[in-house]
Amino acid sequence: MKISIGELIVVIFFLSFIFLFSIWSVVKGDETNSVIENRKLDQRPDATLNNVLSGEYFKRFESYYNDQFPLRSEWIETKNTFEKTVFQQNLINSTFVHDDGYLIPTLVTNENNLKPENIAERINSFASNIKNKDVDIFFALAPNKTTMMEHKLPDYISSEANKLSDQLIKELLNIGKIKTVDLRDAIKPHLVEKNLYFYTDHHWKPKAAFYGYRTIISKIQESNDILNPLSINDFSWEESNVKFLGSDARNTTESYVKYPDTVTIAKPKFEEKKLEICYRGNCNRSFYDYRYLELPDKYTNRYKVYFSGDVPEGIIRNPNVSNDHKLLILKDSYANTMIQFLARNYSETRILDMRHYDKKSVYQYIEDNNITEVLFLHNINSLVTTPSLTNFNNTSK
Repeated sequence: MKISIGELIVVIFFLSFIFLFSIWSVVKGDETNSVIENRKLDQRPDATLNNVLSGEYFKRFESYYNDQFPLRSEWIETKNTFEKTVFQQNLINSTFVHDDGYLIPTLVTNENNLKPENIAERINSFASNIKNKDVDIFFALAPNKTTMMEHKLPDYISSEANKLSDQLIKELLNIGKIKTVDLRDAIKPHLVEKNLYFYTDHHWKPKAAFYGYRTIISKIQESNDILNPLSINDFSWEESNVKFLGSDARNTTESYVKYPDTVTIAKPKFEEKKLEICYRGNCNRSFYDYRYLELPDKYTNRYKVYFSGDVPEGIIRNPNVSNDHKLLILKDSYANTMIQFLARNYSETRILDMRHYDKKSVYQYIEDNNITEVLFLHNINSLVTTPSLTNFNNTSK
């Protein structure tokens, strides 16, 4: 069989490229994670006789090559800069780039997502199945950035955050067993203030969480008058000097960032005895994990400064409070900025993230730890897209 010069050139080019790529991989080493994409990267596959003959090796090598392509992150940034400059795109990976600098993710559900009525049924069933009927159940819907800024989206961009929030609140109020709080009402009067939401991340900041905290405490006080709510003036609100490019910036890359964020630290002005804060087997923790301010990658998830991210279980014992009330927070990441406020009103606060906790059922957990109040604290996106948050029996995630 004769091989043409053109075919030979292609073969030589391909083999040379593989050779040079292999040298590059050896010199620089494979990366294990992509910070900008917030995921693990494929590693070099093992070449065995079976997977070479079956073709599996070449499929896996292609995926590995795509993930470990030289200067991959830089290519992604360059591509997005080009598209922004030439095509003036303002919708990138379902994130809308507003003229005021906010990167606003959209929320559109599909058939695999939970419907509001399904979520309400799960929470109602949970309340009905708790053995101790004296346990008060509260539900607070944390308004994510999409919910509070949906009005900024142009008509041609669909988003269902407020529609789904309305439906869920209505379903829970109709059931009547759950003491429900819509925290959108707590945030709306303060939207003119700065530092309520990150420009480049989908979360709220501590000051918005504090306004939500005040509304939750007011609701709890209707049946429990022993709580002494904190005031916003009880804290100094300090901004770190470290640039934060959050989840929405990772979607769009820094090319579309108008205002990089900083992390807000709420420091109490009052004196207090040291709280015992436990998670991941260590009881000498803090509400803030400052390690995430020190990591050099510009796309580091610095939101993990707040309670070290989504830990499966957290326990806070407060020697400054003498009441015998124990709060359990069932949460997603929106609670991470609020925990520091709620925990200062209870002798003991426990936190479970059902996406990661798998030791026992929540029912057993409540009974074992003499919980007196349960607070659901989630944003609408997590609830509809993550069924495990409302799966209270499953211990095999």
